[in-house]
Amino acid sequence: MIKKISVILLILTSIIFSQPHYWRLNYSETVFFPDGNLFPSNFSDPLEAKIGTQFFLDDKSLELNIGASKDVFQHIYNYRNSIATGLEFFSWTLLNRESNFRFPVIAVDYLFGGYFVFYHRGRNLDWVNRLRISHISAHLVDGSFDKNENKWNQDRLPFTYSREFIQWTSTFIHNNLKFYFNATYLFHSIPEWRNNTSTGVGAEVIAISFPELHTKIFSGFDLKFQKILSNKFETNSNFSAGFILGNEYLNHLRIAYQYYNGYHFHGEFFDKKIKQSFINLSLVI
Repeated sequence: MIKKISVILLILTSIIFSQPHYWRLNYSETVFFPDGNLFPSNFSDPLEAKIGTQFFLDDKSLELNIGASKDVFQHIYNYRNSIATGLEFFSWTLLNRESNFRFPVIAVDYLFGGYFVFYHRGRNLDWVNRLRISHISAHLVDGSFDKNENKWNQDRLPFTYSREFIQWTSTFIHNNLKFYFNATYLFHSIPEWRNNTSTGVGAEVIAISFPELHTKIFSGFDLKFQKILSNKFETNSNFSAGFILGNEYLNHLRIAYQYYNGYHFHGEFFDKKIKQSFINLSLVI
């Protein structure tokens, strides 16, 4: 009798452990410097690292972006749950387009920091959380100085601009739709803002895919709600629509039209509101 029971248990155990779903639920792996990032960044968010340029359609300015966000470590606990830690470095530079291929630099901002990501794969909905801690500094450059008049343009003098913040972003993914919510806390800021906390929402959808061309058409937006100079919340909004060339979860190229309405991208002009339309050509790695 005991022998028969042992044989039955052995057969059942072999069947269970041979099933694909068992290995999917219990598979575990640690990877250093993986090919892709665990967190799917929102391209419409101006503070997400990218490499490329933005050609403004309303004036002769352009932005030069140089940066990347890269997972250093990923651990897959099982099919459903994964974590990652990584580093990010990003600079965005405002230039003027002048004759003879001259591009004097007006201002430049730098961001660097690190982050932690938790990814949960559900049956119909994936849930991703990122906690990042970063530093931003801003600087006026020689393109903001009038050598003939020997003064800074518009009498705007350079000043110390520094921001250190913690940001939590929660993302929900269903098929080709991503929805974002984030909250940011400034634990140090020069100059000081009216309120040290801000919130934001965003979304991105892939509307049409052309698999044979490795191309997708996407649209997205990013909204930030913050108190900078007044006691009421004001909105920075950025809308995007364009093409993805390659795999959006790995290295890829984006060509997009964007419209921005809100406070200036650059810290040295943090109190200035702008409305800009531009063409964005970016490599996301």
